[in-house]
Amino acid sequence: MNKAPFTLLLAESLGIDARLYPFTITHSSWELFAGCKRIFEIYKDGMSGFSLCYAGRLLQKQSFFEQEHIIQNMMDTFQNPVLVLRAEILPEQTLMLNLRRMAIDGSQSFHITDTNNNTIGIYLVNTSEINEIDQFAPSFEEIIAHVQLDRLPVCSLSVKRIDYVWQIIPELQQMIEETSFSFKKPELQDIPDHIFCLHKHNIILGEQVKLMPGTVLDASEGPIIMCDNVQIMPHSFIQGPCFIGKNSIIKAGSQIYGKTVIGPFCKIGGEIENSVFHGYSNKQHSGFIGHSYIGEWVNLGALTTTSDLKNTYGNIEVSVLGRKINTNMKFLGLICGDHTKTAIGTLFSTGTIIGVCSSIHKPNVQPSKEIPSFSWGEKGIQYMFEKAIQVAEIVMARRGKALTEAHISILQSEYKKSSY
Repeated sequence: MNKAPFTLLLAESLGIDARLYPFTITHSSWELFAGCKRIFEIYKDGMSGFSLCYAGRLLQKQSFFEQEHIIQNMMDTFQNPVLVLRAEILPEQTLMLNLRRMAIDGSQSFHITDTNNNTIGIYLVNTSEINEIDQFAPSFEEIIAHVQLDRLPVCSLSVKRIDYVWQIIPELQQMIEETSFSFKKPELQDIPDHIFCLHKHNIILGEQVKLMPGTVLDASEGPIIMCDNVQIMPHSFIQGPCFIGKNSIIKAGSQIYGKTVIGPFCKIGGEIENSVFHGYSNKQHSGFIGHSYIGEWVNLGALTTTSDLKNTYGNIEVSVLGRKINTNMKFLGLICGDHTKTAIGTLFSTGTIIGVCSSIHKPNVQPSKEIPSFSWGEKGIQYMFEKAIQVAEIVMARRGKALTEAHISILQSEYKKSSY
């Protein structure tokens, strides 16, 4: 049976910018790392034969297009059946299997709900209903408002929806394991004799990976994936499941425990556990980062350390844009926005959240649990916008990157919101 081509439209939900704060200041929700890949990459690579489109906040979407070199006229893509899906749904293998089955037939439209009867998507054979909507920056809710859902048969699926950044952390083991299969293991994989491996069959190395003497790779609890040009310096310990993106460096003596995702072009040292580092971020020295989610272009100074467990072993409460939220998690460290920097010896309490472009360097003071964007030293003093942008430009130029027009507009808007 031939699979019908279709369009997959990932659409951000209303209010996701506040719920996924601070990640969504500078990113669209489909850019969340969910295992070895970001959400949109998992759909792109895991469901062949379709076109992938995006709907969401204009500046963040434009910045994403600029960074990923995407040229897209959404109106031109709605020629085939279209599957509209909330962008923050976790793309588990079972979900994608069900979506592929739905698209194979392609003869009937569906209203897709989760097991609590919440709408998570629609599959439309006739796309005329949404072809006429304003494609400027629609949300998921605005798109489905044009469809008469009560006339469609219901397809109920069991899914996981990521409404807060910290909810991705407990899913990392499963998602690393599921997405690891898209990385092809070389038939002849040469791991030097000076590397001690447990469960060698569960280790996948890209091209030009450099493993220095004394490295221990323990894949007994899950896969270890290293992309092209990764360098592991001497006497490092890496435990699976773990993903390390291309051109990243693991410094000598590092301890990288399981359920950890390290994006491309990172420099990582010290002790890391069950955490995500997006691309181009550094933690080169000693210090512990656990159960944390770190954005792009972040630099954590030597001995920067997170607490990720309360002395009472109770659930951790966070403050997001002034709103207190019980995470229902016993382990949670730091949620850190892009372009933020910390000084040596910075110590973070459980459940700390920092916005973008902050410089945390107040001596002998433990930072607050909620630190706004463009904080200078600590909460209460604002970082000068021009200086913050100058630093970002210097840091990005070192990696051959530059701030785009959309990126600067996003940061300008966030600066005005965070004015003291």
